[in-house]
Amino acid sequence: MSAYEPDLFRLDAGQTNVPGKKTFHLEVTFGSASIASAHGKDLAVEDTSDGKLTVTFPRTYRRLTGFRHGWLKCQAGAVYFPVILTNSIDTAAASGGGTIIVETRTEAGTATAPASGDILSLEFDVALDVLNDGYAITVTTP
Repeated sequence: MSAYEPDLFRLDAGQTNVPGKKTFHLEVTFGSASIASAHGKDLAVEDTSDGKLTVTFPRTYRRLTGFRHGWLKCQAGAVYFPVILTNSIDTAAASGGGTIIVETRTEAGTATAPASGDILSLEFDVALDVLNDGYAITVTTP
């Protein structure tokens, strides 16, 4: 194909290959014994145990399509990794929304609550569009 042929299936800047994607941002500030505060429109957060929090969304979604995290503030020398323990984004909780349970772990894999004042930023991409169900890819192995 010539370099001058139009790319009919190109994604322009800002586009995604996930139909109907929505992104939720969440910022969690940890206190001495529990979560001190959380900021995230349309989300609810419950501190369920050391380093573990349950995020409830305003409704259920078909798929979790992306998860990003970063520390806006973290105690010197501390290394924590947030991991998703349970993805129930497609199952209604008592509130009617889907939930995701996130746990912070040390580099050794031990569940640990971050230090007081640490601030964790989480970002979840979710999709409701049924079109995503048709994009399953067959994985081949050598």
